[in-house]
Amino acid sequence: MFKRIQNLSLGPQLALIAAACCLLVSLALVLLATRSSQHLLQSQQAEHGRALAQQIASRLGTALETGDLLSVAASLQRFATTSPAEQVAIFDVEGKALGEAGEPRGTQLQRYRAPVRIAGDVAGEVVITLSTDRAQEARWRFLLSLLGLAILLSVAVYGLCLHLGQRLGQRLLALRKRVLLEENRDAVPPDNEIEALAREIDALPMDLLRARSGAGPRDENYTGSAILYLHLTSLMEYVDTLDEQSLHRYTDRLHQVVYAAAGFYGGRIQVMRQFGLAIFFTGDSSAGSTAFRAASCAWLVQAVGREVEKQMSLSLGMAMAVAHCELGLGDEADIYPGLYMQHTLDELQAVCASRPPRVMLSPAACEDVDISGRVEHQPSELGEYAILESFEGPYADLLERQLQLILRKLSGP
Repeated sequence: MFKRIQNLSLGPQLALIAAACCLLVSLALVLLATRSSQHLLQSQQAEHGRALAQQIASRLGTALETGDLLSVAASLQRFATTSPAEQVAIFDVEGKALGEAGEPRGTQLQRYRAPVRIAGDVAGEVVITLSTDRAQEARWRFLLSLLGLAILLSVAVYGLCLHLGQRLGQRLLALRKRVLLEENRDAVPPDNEIEALAREIDALPMDLLRARSGAGPRDENYTGSAILYLHLTSLMEYVDTLDEQSLHRYTDRLHQVVYAAAGFYGGRIQVMRQFGLAIFFTGDSSAGSTAFRAASCAWLVQAVGREVEKQMSLSLGMAMAVAHCELGLGDEADIYPGLYMQHTLDELQAVCASRPPRVMLSPAACEDVDISGRVEHQPSELGEYAILESFEGPYADLLERQLQLILRKLSGP
């Protein structure tokens, strides 16, 4: 039922919802009026009945004082004829009937009692019977009129909301025509105008229409980082000698080696030159400083490459150098850090162009606290760059375990 209403046009849908809400509120008010009118009617009837019984009892007390029962019977008959009471009866103190007049008629009867006093003493009791049929009928006529008014009000709300909803639906259909694509003009739209508009908006190429806005500079792009540059010397020789399929398998294997080693130290791999890869290390890590992580990754790449070469007919020769940069890598929202580090990449490329057989460390990398305390390095013939020799015992053991894990993974299925 709800699904069927949801698929209706906007005008009938809004009209039904508004009319139903109006009817529910009106019925709640009618129910409240029923309860309150019933309570008010009962209290008024009780008050009226007790007052009438006391009035009749005071008058009968005068006639009963003389002991004239005929006068009492006449008074009872007169009260039954002239008062609203359907029946009037008088009883002595022992409950014996002294007189009765009238006959109760109706389905809803209420009895009220009042004592008959003679000289301050209770000489009997008057019982009157009142019919509440007319009062109940008047009450039900009032409630039915309220119910009819509630239904009329709901119908009026339905008509008003139907008109407003249809006008709103026409505006939505006009908007749908403005965004309608040419290939969707023959499609049958849903009855509901909102669903029809939503379908056309979903069909729009929003990625092409949405403007891109940069998030601005980020702090991590302006903190120190380390760069491990890999000059792929063997790949330079294989480009002109291998077919495309073999070259693709070779570069895929090379990427597996570099990617596995960089994964231990959170390095980000990017192709920076035609035969050059750069692995960037930024941020803090429990594995050590950025320069130390770059040096560890370089050792792993070199060690894994030597082991993998034993199972290949091709060489995985590469020259590597590590340098420290004052800024990070940058991103599409902030290109300044990337532009700033280009001179560092050019310097690393120049160092690796001489094809050093060992990993080279820049002067700034050698000054790093973790490098100077955990890594042994020796001067080289390439200016101020040093040669990475070895790592201290615990770090060498860790690298050896990482080497075995990579080799096990690369040799797996």
